[in-house]
Amino acid sequence: MPIRGAHGLIGRQVVDSEGVELGYVSSEDERYLTIAEGPVGHLRLGRRFVAATADKIVLKGPARDLFTGLNVIDNAGEFIGIVRDTMEVEDVLDSLLIEEEGGEMLSVLLEDIRAIDEWVDLDISLDDVYGKQAS
Repeated sequence: MPIRGAHGLIGRQVVDSEGVELGYVSSEDERYLTIAEGPVGHLRLGRRFVAATADKIVLKGPARDLFTGLNVIDNAGEFIGIVRDTMEVEDVLDSLLIEEEGGEMLSVLLEDIRAIDEWVDLDISLDDVYGKQAS
């Protein structure tokens, strides 16, 4: 398990097993690493995804494999759909592709995600998700 406190993980880069960057650790607690900088606002990532820590924090596999199949809920706790894939831009994780209940594919930017652990918890409403699709 990663070390916390004085020898903690703050400032370290977080990458998946293929080197795709998620951002940098801005804070940590028993359950989550909070990732900031890069494309992410303040994403809490469950420690269950962490495989190793050294000069960087490496996840247990590719982000697309780790996150695919997770349920997605909006900021009101309403079910939206299931993660089906991820999108990267220049080796940085950019967004999750979600299949909503009607079968439509939606893209959600990492900056709009509050937490990824047992499920994906969005920081925006379902209406906001649909609004961003039209942009």
